[in-house]
Amino acid sequence: MALSAPPDLDKAASEPPEEVVATLQQVAQALTIQRGITSDDFFRGGYVWDIVDKSERHQCLQWLGRTVEWATKKWMLSEQDEWEQVAEMAAKLTSELCGKGASGAVQRRVSLWRRDGDPLLVGGIAVHEPSFVHADVGCKTWGAAILLARRIARQSVDISAFRRCIELGSGTGLLGLAAGCALRGLEGASVTMTDYLPVLIQAAREGARANGLLDNGAIVPMKMDWFEMAQDIVALSENREEPTRGTMSIPIANYLDAVHRDATAAGNEWEGRIEPTLGAKESKGAFDLVIAADVLYEMEHCYVIALLANHLLAATKPGVGEPYVAPRFILTTPLRSTHWREVAAFEAEMAATPTMCLVSRDDTTRADDLDSWISGIKDKGSATMLASDLDLARAIGEDAGDSLIYRTYVYERC
Repeated sequence: MALSAPPDLDKAASEPPEEVVATLQQVAQALTIQRGITSDDFFRGGYVWDIVDKSERHQCLQWLGRTVEWATKKWMLSEQDEWEQVAEMAAKLTSELCGKGASGAVQRRVSLWRRDGDPLLVGGIAVHEPSFVHADVGCKTWGAAILLARRIARQSVDISAFRRCIELGSGTGLLGLAAGCALRGLEGASVTMTDYLPVLIQAAREGARANGLLDNGAIVPMKMDWFEMAQDIVALSENREEPTRGTMSIPIANYLDAVHRDATAAGNEWEGRIEPTLGAKESKGAFDLVIAADVLYEMEHCYVIALLANHLLAATKPGVGEPYVAPRFILTTPLRSTHWREVAAFEAEMAATPTMCLVSRDDTTRADDLDSWISGIKDKGSATMLASDLDLARAIGEDAGDSLIYRTYVYERC
Protein backbone atom coordinates (compact mmCIF):
# COMPACT_ATOMS: atom_id res chain seq x y z
CA MET A 1 0.00 0.00 0.00
CA ALA A 2 1.32 3.43 -0.91
CA LEU A 3 2.47 5.69 1.92
CA SER A 4 0.87 9.07 2.60
CA ALA A 5 4.25 10.64 3.40
CA PRO A 6 7.92 9.95 2.57
CA PRO A 7 9.37 7.19 4.77
CA ASP A 8 11.56 8.08 7.72
CA LEU A 9 15.24 7.19 7.56
CA ASP A 10 15.59 5.15 10.74
CA LYS A 11 19.08 5.53 12.23
CA ALA A 12 18.59 2.30 14.16
CA ALA A 13 17.70 0.20 11.10
CA SER A 14 19.90 -2.87 10.67
CA GLU A 15 18.92 -3.33 7.02
CA PRO A 16 17.31 -1.10 4.38
CA PRO A 17 13.58 -0.74 5.23
CA GLU A 18 11.20 -2.03 2.59
CA GLU A 19 9.33 1.27 2.40
CA VAL A 20 12.55 3.16 1.59
CA VAL A 21 13.48 0.70 -1.18
CA ALA A 22 9.91 0.82 -2.52
CA THR A 23 10.00 4.63 -2.60
CA LEU A 24 13.26 4.59 -4.55
CA GLN A 25 11.69 2.13 -6.99
CA GLN A 26 8.70 4.46 -7.41
CA VAL A 27 11.02 7.38 -8.28
CA ALA A 28 12.95 5.20 -10.75
CA GLN A 29 9.72 4.10 -12.39
CA ALA A 30 8.46 7.70 -12.68
CA LEU A 31 11.71 8.77 -14.36
CA THR A 32 11.57 5.81 -16.73
CA ILE A 33 8.04 6.76 -17.80
CA GLN A 34 9.14 10.40 -18.16
CA ARG A 35 11.78 9.28 -20.67
CA GLY A 36 9.03 7.68 -22.75
CA ILE A 37 9.89 4.08 -21.85
CA THR A 38 7.01 1.82 -20.92
CA SER A 39 7.72 -0.05 -17.71
CA ASP A 40 6.40 -3.57 -17.21
CA ASP A 41 7.20 -3.36 -13.51
CA PHE A 42 4.60 -2.10 -11.08
CA PHE A 43 5.88 -1.33 -7.61
CA ARG A 44 3.53 -1.36 -4.67
CA GLY A 45 4.18 0.45 -1.44
CA GLY A 46 6.47 3.33 -0.74
CA TYR A 47 5.71 6.99 -1.28
CA VAL A 48 4.78 8.12 -4.79
CA TRP A 49 6.44 11.46 -5.59
CA ASP A 50 4.89 13.73 -8.21
CA ILE A 51 8.18 14.59 -9.94
CA VAL A 52 6.41 16.76 -12.54
CA ASP A 53 5.41 19.25 -9.83
CA LYS A 54 8.39 21.56 -9.15
CA SER A 55 7.79 21.79 -5.40
CA GLU A 56 7.34 18.03 -5.02
CA ARG A 57 10.40 17.41 -7.20
CA HIS A 58 12.48 19.67 -4.96
CA GLN A 59 11.30 17.85 -1.84
CA CYS A 60 12.08 14.53 -3.52
CA LEU A 61 15.64 15.71 -4.22
CA GLN A 62 16.07 16.70 -0.57
CA TRP A 63 14.84 13.29 0.58
CA LEU A 64 17.13 11.51 -1.88
CA GLY A 65 20.10 13.54 -0.64
CA ARG A 66 19.39 12.54 2.95
CA THR A 67 18.97 8.93 1.80
CA VAL A 68 22.41 8.92 0.14
CA GLU A 69 24.04 10.24 3.32
CA TRP A 70 22.09 7.87 5.60
CA ALA A 71 22.70 4.74 3.51
CA THR A 72 26.38 5.58 2.97
CA LYS A 73 26.97 5.85 6.71
CA LYS A 74 25.13 2.57 7.28
CA TRP A 75 27.23 0.87 4.62
CA MET A 76 30.51 2.16 6.08
CA LEU A 77 29.57 0.86 9.53
CA SER A 78 28.13 -2.49 8.48
CA GLU A 79 29.78 -3.15 5.08
CA GLN A 80 26.50 -4.73 3.97
CA ASP A 81 26.06 -4.65 0.19
CA GLU A 82 22.37 -3.81 0.56
CA TRP A 83 23.19 -0.41 2.05
CA GLU A 84 25.66 0.36 -0.73
CA GLN A 85 23.01 -0.50 -3.32
CA VAL A 86 20.52 1.87 -1.68
CA ALA A 87 23.10 4.68 -1.62
CA GLU A 88 24.03 4.15 -5.26
CA MET A 89 20.40 4.02 -6.38
CA ALA A 90 19.52 7.22 -4.51
CA ALA A 91 22.59 8.99 -5.94
CA LYS A 92 21.73 7.95 -9.49
CA LEU A 93 18.14 9.14 -9.11
CA THR A 94 19.39 12.43 -7.69
CA SER A 95 21.60 12.95 -10.74
CA GLU A 96 18.78 12.38 -13.20
CA LEU A 97 16.34 14.58 -11.28
CA CYS A 98 18.93 17.38 -11.23
CA GLY A 99 18.91 17.49 -15.02
CA LYS A 100 20.89 16.17 -17.97
CA GLY A 101 24.03 18.06 -16.99
CA ALA A 102 24.32 16.02 -13.81
CA SER A 103 23.06 12.64 -14.98
CA GLY A 104 24.87 9.74 -16.54
CA ALA A 105 24.01 7.91 -19.75
CA VAL A 106 20.30 7.08 -20.10
CA GLN A 107 18.01 5.39 -22.57
CA ARG A 108 14.84 7.17 -23.65
CA ARG A 109 12.10 6.71 -26.20
CA VAL A 110 10.66 9.47 -28.36
CA SER A 111 7.25 8.91 -29.88
CA LEU A 112 6.70 9.98 -33.48
CA TRP A 113 3.52 9.67 -35.52
CA ARG A 114 2.73 9.22 -39.18
CA ARG A 115 0.42 11.60 -41.01
CA ASP A 116 -2.70 9.60 -40.08
CA GLY A 117 -1.81 9.29 -36.38
CA ASP A 118 -0.30 5.80 -36.43
CA PRO A 119 3.06 5.54 -34.65
CA LEU A 120 6.13 5.62 -36.86
CA LEU A 121 7.53 2.89 -34.61
CA VAL A 122 5.41 1.19 -31.96
CA GLY A 123 6.81 2.07 -28.55
CA GLY A 124 8.74 5.07 -29.89
CA ILE A 125 12.25 5.59 -31.26
CA ALA A 126 14.85 4.24 -28.82
CA VAL A 127 17.58 6.83 -28.25
CA HIS A 128 20.80 6.52 -26.26
CA GLU A 129 21.78 9.74 -24.48
CA PRO A 130 25.41 9.68 -23.25
CA SER A 131 26.57 11.48 -20.12
CA PHE A 132 27.35 15.19 -20.23
CA VAL A 133 30.92 14.42 -19.11
CA HIS A 134 31.58 12.43 -22.29
CA ALA A 135 29.42 14.24 -24.84
CA ASP A 136 28.92 17.86 -23.70
CA VAL A 137 25.97 19.41 -25.60
CA GLY A 138 25.68 16.21 -27.64
CA CYS A 139 24.34 14.36 -24.60
CA LYS A 140 20.81 15.69 -24.99
CA THR A 141 18.09 15.18 -27.59
CA TRP A 142 17.36 18.80 -28.47
CA GLY A 143 14.04 20.29 -29.57
CA ALA A 144 15.13 20.97 -33.15
CA ALA A 145 15.77 17.25 -33.71
CA ILE A 146 12.39 16.38 -32.20
CA LEU A 147 10.58 18.88 -34.44
CA LEU A 148 12.26 17.83 -37.69
CA ALA A 149 11.94 14.12 -36.80
CA ARG A 150 8.19 14.61 -36.28
CA ARG A 151 7.84 16.34 -39.63
CA ILE A 152 9.74 13.60 -41.41
CA ALA A 153 7.63 10.93 -39.70
CA ARG A 154 4.33 12.46 -40.85
CA GLN A 155 5.76 13.52 -44.25
CA SER A 156 5.11 17.25 -43.89
CA VAL A 157 8.82 17.16 -44.74
CA ASP A 158 8.70 14.34 -47.28
CA ILE A 159 11.94 12.40 -47.78
CA SER A 160 10.38 9.33 -49.41
CA ALA A 161 11.90 10.12 -52.83
CA PHE A 162 15.47 9.98 -51.48
CA ARG A 163 17.66 6.93 -50.92
CA ARG A 164 21.12 8.17 -49.89
CA CYS A 165 20.77 10.34 -46.80
CA ILE A 166 23.44 11.77 -44.51
CA GLU A 167 22.96 13.52 -41.16
CA LEU A 168 25.47 16.13 -40.04
CA GLY A 169 26.14 16.29 -36.29
CA SER A 170 23.90 13.40 -35.24
CA GLY A 171 24.34 13.83 -31.48
CA THR A 172 22.03 11.36 -29.74
CA GLY A 173 20.74 10.36 -33.18
CA LEU A 174 16.98 10.90 -33.05
CA LEU A 175 16.81 12.69 -36.42
CA GLY A 176 18.87 10.12 -38.32
CA LEU A 177 17.01 7.25 -36.66
CA ALA A 178 13.66 8.81 -37.62
CA ALA A 179 14.87 9.14 -41.21
CA GLY A 180 16.01 5.50 -41.13
CA CYS A 181 12.58 4.38 -39.92
CA ALA A 182 10.81 6.53 -42.52
CA LEU A 183 12.91 5.02 -45.33
CA ARG A 184 12.85 1.47 -43.95
CA GLY A 185 12.02 -1.10 -46.60
CA LEU A 186 12.73 1.14 -49.58
CA GLU A 187 15.23 -0.48 -51.92
CA GLY A 188 18.71 1.00 -51.66
CA ALA A 189 17.81 3.40 -48.85
CA SER A 190 20.34 4.14 -46.12
CA VAL A 191 21.14 6.92 -43.66
CA THR A 192 24.75 7.76 -42.82
CA MET A 193 24.82 9.24 -39.32
CA THR A 194 27.93 11.29 -38.59
CA ASP A 195 29.57 13.00 -35.64
CA TYR A 196 33.06 13.69 -34.35
CA LEU A 197 33.08 12.33 -30.79
CA PRO A 198 33.43 8.52 -30.49
CA VAL A 199 30.77 8.41 -27.75
CA LEU A 200 28.22 9.98 -30.11
CA ILE A 201 29.08 7.62 -32.95
CA GLN A 202 28.54 4.82 -30.44
CA ALA A 203 25.21 6.42 -29.44
CA ALA A 204 24.13 6.33 -33.10
CA ARG A 205 25.19 2.68 -33.32
CA GLU A 206 23.29 1.72 -30.16
CA GLY A 207 20.20 3.59 -31.33
CA ALA A 208 20.33 1.92 -34.73
CA ARG A 209 20.69 -1.50 -33.13
CA ALA A 210 17.84 -0.88 -30.67
CA ASN A 211 15.51 0.15 -33.50
CA GLY A 212 16.45 -2.72 -35.84
CA LEU A 213 18.26 -0.45 -38.31
CA LEU A 214 21.90 -1.53 -37.92
CA ASP A 215 22.36 -5.04 -39.28
CA ASN A 216 20.40 -4.39 -42.48
CA GLY A 217 22.52 -1.36 -43.37
CA ALA A 218 19.64 1.10 -43.01
CA ILE A 219 21.88 3.13 -40.67
CA VAL A 220 25.63 3.56 -41.16
CA PRO A 221 27.39 5.40 -38.28
CA MET A 222 30.61 7.17 -39.33
CA LYS A 223 33.07 9.69 -37.99
CA MET A 224 33.18 13.05 -39.72
CA ASP A 225 35.44 15.98 -38.88
CA TRP A 226 33.81 19.03 -40.44
CA PHE A 227 36.94 21.14 -40.42
CA GLU A 228 39.29 18.54 -41.86
CA MET A 229 36.63 17.73 -44.46
CA ALA A 230 36.33 21.41 -45.37
CA GLN A 231 40.08 21.73 -45.81
CA ASP A 232 40.11 18.63 -48.02
CA ILE A 233 37.21 19.91 -50.10
CA VAL A 234 39.05 23.13 -50.88
CA ALA A 235 42.23 21.19 -51.64
CA LEU A 236 40.38 18.85 -54.01
CA SER A 237 38.76 21.76 -55.80
CA GLU A 238 42.09 23.50 -56.28
CA ASN A 239 43.81 20.37 -57.56
CA ARG A 240 41.04 19.76 -60.09
CA GLU A 241 40.91 23.40 -61.08
CA GLU A 242 37.29 23.59 -60.05
CA PRO A 243 35.90 27.01 -59.10
CA THR A 244 35.94 27.88 -55.41
CA ARG A 245 34.91 31.00 -53.55
CA GLY A 246 38.00 33.12 -53.26
CA THR A 247 36.87 34.54 -49.92
CA MET A 248 36.54 31.12 -48.31
CA SER A 249 38.63 30.80 -45.17
CA ILE A 250 38.30 27.52 -43.30
CA PRO A 251 38.10 27.95 -39.49
CA ILE A 252 40.35 25.86 -37.28
CA ALA A 253 38.49 23.79 -34.71
CA ASN A 254 39.44 23.82 -31.04
CA TYR A 255 39.58 20.16 -30.02
CA LEU A 256 40.78 20.66 -26.43
CA ASP A 257 37.37 19.68 -25.03
CA ALA A 258 37.12 16.71 -27.39
CA VAL A 259 40.57 15.48 -26.34
CA HIS A 260 39.56 15.77 -22.70
CA ARG A 261 36.40 13.79 -23.31
CA ASP A 262 38.31 11.11 -25.20
CA ALA A 263 40.57 10.81 -22.16
CA THR A 264 37.56 10.19 -19.90
CA ALA A 265 36.35 7.31 -22.06
CA ALA A 266 38.53 4.68 -20.37
CA GLY A 267 36.58 1.51 -19.68
CA ASN A 268 33.74 2.38 -22.03
CA GLU A 269 32.62 0.44 -25.09
CA TRP A 270 33.91 3.05 -27.52
CA GLU A 271 37.41 3.21 -25.96
CA GLY A 272 40.06 2.37 -28.54
CA ARG A 273 37.52 1.77 -31.32
CA ILE A 274 38.71 2.99 -34.72
CA GLU A 275 35.61 4.41 -36.33
CA PRO A 276 35.18 4.45 -40.13
CA THR A 277 35.77 8.04 -41.24
CA LEU A 278 33.97 9.77 -44.08
CA GLY A 279 36.50 11.32 -46.45
CA ALA A 280 36.16 14.16 -48.94
CA LYS A 281 36.90 12.11 -52.08
CA GLU A 282 34.42 9.28 -51.60
CA SER A 283 31.70 11.58 -50.24
CA LYS A 284 31.64 14.08 -53.11
CA GLY A 285 28.14 14.02 -54.58
CA ALA A 286 27.44 10.75 -52.78
CA PHE A 287 24.09 11.75 -51.21
CA ASP A 288 20.75 13.00 -52.44
CA LEU A 289 19.62 14.24 -49.00
CA VAL A 290 21.51 16.07 -46.24
CA ILE A 291 19.75 16.68 -42.91
CA ALA A 292 20.82 18.47 -39.73
CA ALA A 293 19.30 19.86 -36.53
CA ASP A 294 20.61 22.44 -34.05
CA VAL A 295 24.11 22.71 -35.48
CA LEU A 296 24.37 26.54 -35.62
CA TYR A 297 25.56 27.09 -32.07
CA GLU A 298 29.17 28.03 -32.94
CA MET A 299 30.20 30.58 -35.57
CA GLU A 300 32.85 28.25 -37.01
CA HIS A 301 30.16 25.70 -37.86
CA CYS A 302 28.11 28.26 -39.77
CA TYR A 303 30.99 29.01 -42.12
CA VAL A 304 31.52 25.41 -43.21
CA ILE A 305 28.03 23.87 -43.30
CA ALA A 306 27.19 25.40 -46.68
CA LEU A 307 30.46 24.07 -48.10
CA LEU A 308 29.82 20.59 -46.68
CA ALA A 309 26.23 20.37 -47.92
CA ASN A 310 27.22 21.58 -51.38
CA HIS A 311 30.02 19.00 -51.53
CA LEU A 312 27.95 16.07 -50.26
CA LEU A 313 24.88 16.55 -52.44
CA ALA A 314 24.72 14.89 -55.84
CA ALA A 315 25.10 17.35 -58.70
CA THR A 316 24.25 15.40 -61.85
CA LYS A 317 20.81 15.08 -63.37
CA PRO A 318 19.52 11.91 -65.12
CA GLY A 319 19.08 11.62 -68.84
CA VAL A 320 16.09 12.83 -70.82
CA GLY A 321 12.84 11.20 -69.74
CA GLU A 322 14.21 9.83 -66.47
CA PRO A 323 12.50 10.92 -63.22
CA TYR A 324 14.40 13.51 -61.25
CA VAL A 325 14.02 14.83 -57.71
CA ALA A 326 16.50 17.57 -56.92
CA PRO A 327 18.87 16.66 -54.05
CA ARG A 328 17.93 18.51 -50.87
CA PHE A 329 19.51 19.96 -47.76
CA ILE A 330 17.11 20.31 -44.81
CA LEU A 331 18.11 21.99 -41.55
CA THR A 332 16.14 22.98 -38.44
CA THR A 333 17.61 25.37 -35.88
CA PRO A 334 16.25 27.11 -32.77
CA LEU A 335 16.14 30.91 -32.97
CA ARG A 336 17.90 31.58 -29.68
CA SER A 337 18.31 35.26 -28.82
CA THR A 338 21.99 34.57 -28.12
CA HIS A 339 22.70 33.09 -31.57
CA TRP A 340 21.28 35.47 -34.16
CA ARG A 341 24.79 36.14 -35.52
CA GLU A 342 25.26 32.43 -36.20
CA VAL A 343 21.90 32.15 -37.97
CA ALA A 344 22.68 35.21 -40.08
CA ALA A 345 26.13 33.85 -40.98
CA PHE A 346 24.65 30.52 -42.09
CA GLU A 347 22.01 32.23 -44.23
CA ALA A 348 24.66 34.44 -45.83
CA GLU A 349 26.89 31.44 -46.66
CA MET A 350 23.98 29.57 -48.21
CA ALA A 351 22.91 32.64 -50.22
CA ALA A 352 26.47 32.89 -51.56
CA THR A 353 26.41 29.28 -52.79
CA PRO A 354 25.09 29.49 -56.37
CA THR A 355 24.37 25.78 -56.74
CA MET A 356 21.98 25.70 -53.75
CA CYS A 357 18.55 27.37 -53.90
CA LEU A 358 16.24 28.10 -50.97
CA VAL A 359 12.91 26.35 -51.53
CA SER A 360 11.19 27.14 -48.24
CA ARG A 361 11.76 28.60 -44.80
CA ASP A 362 9.27 28.52 -41.95
CA ASP A 363 9.23 29.39 -38.26
CA THR A 364 7.17 27.61 -35.61
CA THR A 365 7.23 26.31 -32.06
CA ARG A 366 7.04 22.62 -31.26
CA ALA A 367 3.67 23.15 -29.57
CA ASP A 368 2.16 25.03 -32.55
CA ASP A 369 3.47 22.45 -35.00
CA LEU A 370 2.00 19.56 -33.03
CA ASP A 371 -1.30 21.37 -32.47
CA SER A 372 -1.61 22.15 -36.18
CA TRP A 373 -1.13 18.48 -37.07
CA ILE A 374 -3.63 17.30 -34.42
CA SER A 375 -6.22 19.80 -35.63
CA GLY A 376 -5.71 18.64 -39.21
CA ILE A 377 -6.57 15.00 -38.51
CA LYS A 378 -9.55 15.46 -36.19
CA ASP A 379 -11.93 14.89 -39.08
CA LYS A 380 -10.04 11.93 -40.51
CA GLY A 381 -11.01 9.19 -38.05
CA SER A 382 -7.89 9.31 -35.85
CA ALA A 383 -9.10 11.73 -33.20
CA THR A 384 -10.39 8.99 -30.89
CA MET A 385 -7.07 7.14 -31.02
CA LEU A 386 -5.10 10.33 -30.36
CA ALA A 387 -7.29 11.29 -27.41
CA SER A 388 -6.26 8.08 -25.64
CA ASP A 389 -2.57 8.26 -26.61
CA LEU A 390 -0.55 8.70 -23.43
CA ASP A 391 2.63 9.27 -25.43
CA LEU A 392 0.98 12.15 -27.25
CA ALA A 393 -0.19 13.63 -23.96
CA ARG A 394 3.39 13.43 -22.70
CA ALA A 395 4.67 15.11 -25.87
CA ILE A 396 2.13 17.94 -25.48
CA GLY A 397 3.31 18.44 -21.90
CA GLU A 398 6.97 18.54 -22.92
CA ASP A 399 6.26 20.94 -25.79
CA ALA A 400 4.51 23.31 -23.40
CA GLY A 401 7.83 23.73 -21.59
CA ASP A 402 9.70 24.67 -24.78
CA SER A 403 8.96 28.25 -25.85
CA LEU A 404 11.68 28.44 -28.52
CA ILE A 405 10.81 29.26 -32.10
CA TYR A 406 12.40 26.89 -34.61
CA ARG A 407 13.29 27.71 -38.20
CA THR A 408 13.38 25.00 -40.87
CA TYR A 409 15.20 25.57 -44.15
CA VAL A 410 14.78 23.46 -47.29
CA TYR A 411 17.43 23.97 -50.00
CA GLU A 412 17.59 22.22 -53.37
CA ARG A 413 20.38 21.59 -55.84
CA CYS A 414 19.95 24.08 -58.67
